[in-house]
Amino acid sequence: MQGSAAVFHHIWNMTVYRFLNPFKPAWLLLLALVSQTGLAHEEHGQNLEEVVVYGRAAELIGTSLSASEGIVGYSDIDLPPLLRVGELVEAVPGMVATQHSGSGKANQYFLRGFNLDHGTDFSASLEGMPLNLRTHGHGQGYLDLNFLIPELVATTRYSKGPYAAEAGDFSSAGAVRFDMYQSLPGNFAEITLGEDAYQRFLLGASTGMGPASLTTVVDLTRYDGPWKQPEDLQQNKFVVRYSRPFSSGQLLLTAMGYDGRWDSTDQVPLRAV
Repeated sequence: MQGSAAVFHHIWNMTVYRFLNPFKPAWLLLLALVSQTGLAHEEHGQNLEEVVVYGRAAELIGTSLSASEGIVGYSDIDLPPLLRVGELVEAVPGMVATQHSGSGKANQYFLRGFNLDHGTDFSASLEGMPLNLRTHGHGQGYLDLNFLIPELVATTRYSKGPYAAEAGDFSSAGAVRFDMYQSLPGNFAEITLGEDAYQRFLLGASTGMGPASLTTVVDLTRYDGPWKQPEDLQQNKFVVRYSRPFSSGQLLLTAMGYDGRWDSTDQVPLRAV
């Protein structure tokens, strides 16, 4: 509305300007005053709606060398529901993780449309610790993320392409680094029940100990899956993390445990089940 009014005033001014050109010194001053007064009155009479846009607060200029790398926070990871733990890597733009032979096996990964098998060309690390297995029956670079507890992942840093030498082996297509919370934003206790005998019991708490904090998270998951042959998934996970200021940095001690058992749901002879 305001833009249309401005165009109308401009056209009206030009028309009257041509008509009164012989008398322009006095008339132009009067027309300018009338035009500005009308626009000012119209602007003050409008009620402008306030629009608030929330975006990531991380400033990547000067730290990211290209658009092929970046950082994703837990607020973004937490928005979509996770069908499987391996979908944490889907925070990387263009990344897809699919299930293969049951929930207890490493996912099959695709980046930019390329099949990366079980992690041969895609590396991952947790707090700087490499996660790809150098040798495995399913090929080198086998990447199993099932031991992760998604609620503990604070940030996901990623890079795509073979340009990050610091990512090391298995990163010719890309790499991702997960960092965990030093202390949980809030304590939680959850019980989730779903179809196909899905059960998940999750407990997490951070306790202050002076300048230090102790974080404990336990995750117990059970699932049969929508298969003719139930996968009978049984996953038990725990994380205990101690953090405190130390000199000019931070001292972090982390203990993690994972036990996962399941029956394969693909082409398995009945005698082998």
